[in-house]
Amino acid sequence: MFIVIEPYRFLPPVNGGHKANYHVCEQLSKKTALTCITTTNNPEVKIPFQIEKVFGDKITKYINPFVGWKIYKSVKRLKTTQILLNQPFMCLLILPICRLLKVPFLIFSHNIEYTRFKSMGKAWWPLMKMLEVFAYKSADKVLFISEEDRQFAIKKMNLKGDKCLNMPYGTSLKKYPDDCTESRYKVYQSHQLTDDTLSLFYFGPMDYSPNQKGLENLLYEILPEVRKSNKKIHLFLAGKNIPDKELHYIQSHNDITWLGFVDDLDLYIKGTDLMLNPIWIGGGVKIKLMESLSLGASAISYQSGSFGINIKTLGDKLCVIKDEDSRAFAKEIIEFIPSQKKNTPKAFYDYHHWEKITDRTLTQLSLQ
Repeated sequence: MFIVIEPYRFLPPVNGGHKANYHVCEQLSKKTALTCITTTNNPEVKIPFQIEKVFGDKITKYINPFVGWKIYKSVKRLKTTQILLNQPFMCLLILPICRLLKVPFLIFSHNIEYTRFKSMGKAWWPLMKMLEVFAYKSADKVLFISEEDRQFAIKKMNLKGDKCLNMPYGTSLKKYPDDCTESRYKVYQSHQLTDDTLSLFYFGPMDYSPNQKGLENLLYEILPEVRKSNKKIHLFLAGKNIPDKELHYIQSHNDITWLGFVDDLDLYIKGTDLMLNPIWIGGGVKIKLMESLSLGASAISYQSGSFGINIKTLGDKLCVIKDEDSRAFAKEIIEFIPSQKKNTPKAFYDYHHWEKITDRTLTQLSLQ
């Protein structure tokens, strides 16, 4: 029995962390018996794997011994052979359970958390570093969501290479979508754009610091450089909680449209010419870039924003720029020719499909 511990509400999956855990559970359950132990506030939804709602979603769950006792009873009753903890935060509770029951302890790392908090200016990042290093060194195996994070853990956190595995973020799609041309027509008709306009797309919650910094970089540094070329462009922005300063700036420029929250985000990902990812802080995998590439988008990204993606499988679909090099970013926008846009290569889907990722992981764990 494979136990996955998800320490927060993740159903239905709405963000990258939720989706990663959901798809890992979904694919693992096809290969081995699996139960996901999670919080009581997960709603009743139809899912393809078993869950047990064992503990409340309170901040004390990470250190509450009663939570640990409940998990211990479930783990023992289910005759568990592997425990996979989603992120390291509950390590202090889960590690003793694994040692008492002699069960291998695995951690699925979505980020190097302490570097993410450090880059965001959080004063308590040293405490996170202590917990994270302890958790990873205590685990039998750590599954990192990017090869960059894996190498960082080996070199900077002194983890042994043989305990660090790469389990990247994936996609449920198996091939390039066949409706990208139709989506572009819909977007251009809806917004009355001429076909010679280069359409750009940037999206995400704008009150999240990495996204906000990216928005500022895009509006105040990248776009002014692009405008100097007199290239005909239109930037679409989607998300929520945009700061007033940026909203006023957008409203004063005819070549930008603030869409707000968009129900059909896929339409704009497929229907615009370039997805922009001017992100360089925050750590981990930028899920929106992964999902955009899988939906057929061509993209430009700062280097740190591209971590976790197998660039070798993408050819010309993804252009990676040195962090914060606004002029180089703008230059790639100016030189992009929509008519030469290519399909996302099959190699990308072969590598990043969730089933392929799970198969590789189980093989590395000697479970397949």
